Amino acid sequence: MSWLDKLRKPHPPRKQLLFFAQEDLSNEYFAVVRATWFSGGKACGVTETQIHIYDEDAVAEFTGIVGTALRAGADVSALCIAPAEELGIEST
Repeated sequence: MSWLDKLRKPHPPRKQLLFFAQEDLSNEYFAVVRATWFSGGKACGVTETQIHIYDEDAVAEFTGIVGTALRAGADVSALCIAPAEELGIEST
């Protein structure tokens, strides 16, 4: 089996995670979003983005970052000063 065959080999599906908590953050932050990226079923990177409260479109920026990461298959953890309902997140 060559290295190319290993790349083509299907990987078992993994359960994607979204963690959200409404928290009081330091006075300059609206949200902190951390995404864990996967390749071949294994974690290969982590990114963290801070959204400042004075950004004009903080809610749109938040939903864009979270949505893009989830569509790309990342696990997402987010802390935000706004409640989940204001961001379009449904609790289960």
